[in-house]
Amino acid sequence: MARDLSCRLVFLASPGGLSEEREACRDEIDAFHRRQSLTTGVTFLAHAWEDVPGGVGRPQDLINPLLDKSDYLLVLLGDQWGSPPSQGGTFSSGTEEEIFRTLDLLADEGQPMRDILVLFKTIDPARLRDPGDKLKPVLAFRARLEASKQVMYETFDSIESLRKSVASKLHQWAAPLEDKVPTRIDLPKMQAGPLVPSGLDPNELLDAARKFATQGMLVSAETAYSMAIAEDDPQATLEFAKLMRRSGRVERALELNEQVLRLGSTLLSVMPGAVAARTDAMANIGVIQRKRGKLVQSARSLREAVETADGSGVEVPDSLCYALDNYGFTLLALGRLAEAALQFQRAYDVRQTMDDDSGIAQSAVNLGRLRLAQGSFASAATLFREGLGKSAVGADDHLRANALAGAAEAYLRVGEMDEAAPMIAESLQLNEKLQNSDGLSITHALNAQVLIFQDNWDEASIAIDKAEDEVARTGNPSGRAVVTWLRGEISRGRGDTAAALDQLSEAEALAQSAGDPALQDRIQVSLAAVRAR
Repeated sequence: MARDLSCRLVFLASPGGLSEEREACRDEIDAFHRRQSLTTGVTFLAHAWEDVPGGVGRPQDLINPLLDKSDYLLVLLGDQWGSPPSQGGTFSSGTEEEIFRTLDLLADEGQPMRDILVLFKTIDPARLRDPGDKLKPVLAFRARLEASKQVMYETFDSIESLRKSVASKLHQWAAPLEDKVPTRIDLPKMQAGPLVPSGLDPNELLDAARKFATQGMLVSAETAYSMAIAEDDPQATLEFAKLMRRSGRVERALELNEQVLRLGSTLLSVMPGAVAARTDAMANIGVIQRKRGKLVQSARSLREAVETADGSGVEVPDSLCYALDNYGFTLLALGRLAEAALQFQRAYDVRQTMDDDSGIAQSAVNLGRLRLAQGSFASAATLFREGLGKSAVGADDHLRANALAGAAEAYLRVGEMDEAAPMIAESLQLNEKLQNSDGLSITHALNAQVLIFQDNWDEASIAIDKAEDEVARTGNPSGRAVVTWLRGEISRGRGDTAAALDQLSEAEALAQSAGDPALQDRIQVSLAAVRAR
């Protein structure tokens, strides 16, 4: 039986030095064709400068017609910008010309171009400290995209994370095509000068990095952190690792935390600062293991972090509480609720003795998560409200975003959509400013649940796509299960029983693989409702 496929052209742009990454993109496009073309009715064909035959004239003039007939642009950028496509021309590299030509194509209703994705390879800290003429324009361009908030860009720190980003975007691009809506994008011009002020000492660099991160200026934050860790400062390295993890670059985060454990200043010292650094690094590694679904390894690492703080003979209450918090979350994911409660309560008690409002707020949020897992939704909402009240607005945007998302989930579970919706909106806003992939995946999924409740299937699908984008960046197995479950809920709402059964069964398997019993219970309720029809 013959089948018709919608073939969509993807132009692959990049300067030199990214051959392995380009090949990975092509492989992912081929994988989509093999696995999903028949079910989606869509296939993709990659175009690039390699596919252009030689000829007379400016090489870029031979490449541009291929770009002009493409539907999507996928850009890879690493540690170099490339060479000018012509002498005395407008553009400083062929890739830059392709990007700005694409922006014009997006604004033209008569052209097929519909979307652009820019992927930046994570740069080693040593290169960020001394970028040189080849890397500087890459960083400046990323800062322009960051400031514009109009062009989709992501970062990757491994071939695996690159492939996940490409696969996620192909899934979105495979959606049924609607009439093109022309989009005019004008990127802001960046001021000349360094991303980080010169002449700062290590403490000033660390303060600057924190400020940039809070403002969502990640290019400047990463540059400042890379300069702050030049002297092997454990605290700066730990904070840099946390920024990497929160923005989805877990490989680099893992490297930085392991680096802290190898530092001579932290390896054997019994000074409080060194003990705190060892505790935090081990706890961070446990968090990364949990995000990857390696729950037994995570519990082991986090238990070791708690034991390091307890057995040191010195008081490191902040680090101890951080380890206890995350040990509790891993135990929660393993379904060991009573043990999780002990960790959360101990951290709460320690913070009470310190009179630490921000810490108490964190503990209240953690206990709220426990109550959610126990099904005590009213109690959970009260605890999340306590967390919101204890933390000053703006003092810790990550904490406030988490508290808002937790409270919204508690209200969703009891059907109070009017209470949940504004909390989700504020949490989304905060997480977007912070570019926190985990927080964004959670809040987009919560927003999808509100829209599903309202029978707004199209908008819910868009919210799920956004959640899936962030899950692809972090690789969170529970996140994949949530996304698949919500797609099943949309199919159930639309009356497509067969699709709902397939998606919900897949979600149940993913939740089981991720070791998320609470999510399994929710998916089983959805499956029972479908089977009862």
